[in-house]
Amino acid sequence: MSKTTASVPHAPLRGSELLFAAAAVTVAYSSVLLFLHRQVVLEASADAQAAAPAGNYWGTLPSAWDHPEPNYLVSPAIGEFWSVLTTIPIAGSLLMYEGIRYGYGWKVLRIYALTCCMYTLAFSAHLTLQRNVFSVTVTAVMSNALLTFAQFSSVAHRMLHSAWVRGVVVLVAEVVLILTVAIMPYALPENGGVWTLFTVQSPGVFLATAISAALSRTAVLHNERVTFKTVSVAGALLSSAMVLSLFECLYGFEYGIADSLWGFPWLHIAIHTFEQIGIYVFGVGVAALHEMLFLDRPRRGAEVRYVARIVPYLYCPGASGELPPRASTTSVEEVRGRCPQQRVVTASTPQATEVQSRAKGADGKTTTHTAHTVRRRDLTPGVVPTAAKC
Repeated sequence: MSKTTASVPHAPLRGSELLFAAAAVTVAYSSVLLFLHRQVVLEASADAQAAAPAGNYWGTLPSAWDHPEPNYLVSPAIGEFWSVLTTIPIAGSLLMYEGIRYGYGWKVLRIYALTCCMYTLAFSAHLTLQRNVFSVTVTAVMSNALLTFAQFSSVAHRMLHSAWVRGVVVLVAEVVLILTVAIMPYALPENGGVWTLFTVQSPGVFLATAISAALSRTAVLHNERVTFKTVSVAGALLSSAMVLSLFECLYGFEYGIADSLWGFPWLHIAIHTFEQIGIYVFGVGVAALHEMLFLDRPRRGAEVRYVARIVPYLYCPGASGELPPRASTTSVEEVRGRCPQQRVVTASTPQATEVQSRAKGADGKTTTHTAHTVRRRDLTPGVVPTAAKC
């Protein structure tokens, strides 16, 4: 590629960029809250006989989705103030910024977009305590997980290489999800919303965490190890949130509120914090999975890096579809850093005997060669096993 047509390498991500993106989305959503607060205060001062009763501006109480936080305590316009603040889509916005900056694939970007949407729905749900908004929020959260499963679960097992199998799993899970969200919160005598959240989310989180940890331990190639380790860290964070969610269901309404701090729901905020961080790290892992392992033409120089040694992100200096410089005889698997065959020295095996017998020359002498046993680690759809040497 000539200098005139070569793409300019992307610069590494800077901490100031992340701070600016997080600050921008926080200011935007906080401005909405400030506007609503001002409007309600002005309405209350102008009309003492407001239509909605005091402490129930949106008219949605009592609510099966009520969380362990005093309602309308900080602002007459905001149902659950602290929960609203911690559902501002910071994680989704940072991921979307990185995805656009480095040109991640559409499979990744649509997961990021849905992440922003589900957090915006959660923001609105805690703001209004409206049952339909909560139902759509929970459905969107799990639908995002199912979208990830549909696109990338083939890496976990050979059976999931079939798009039909993945499609059936997603369809059945989606039906069960919708029925659970529509029935369970109102069937339980109390705290049905928080129990529904735990019941719907925790099985998938724990299962995905276990699978990613297993893949991380068995990974052979560097890109695989880095990718699955990143996803495992995300799973550990989200699993921690699920454990705290169980404690919230059992004890949150009695012990999870600091009344002296304007009703600060410390347990619920801890859950939201673990979820925001976990979802961000998971988004980085999804990008690594797609850009480094799934693409037939991987991103040139793509690697997981860290801002200030803390915040991970997928660095992609090259444009999508670019390959590293290589000789004309190099196979696609080699460019990806993935060997189509794992070579193991087994000099005493029948395969070794077969290789040695084929190596006999006209003089009757035998040249010893390393035997080859096939153990494919590349489960990426569309990659055809080849006999190319690594």
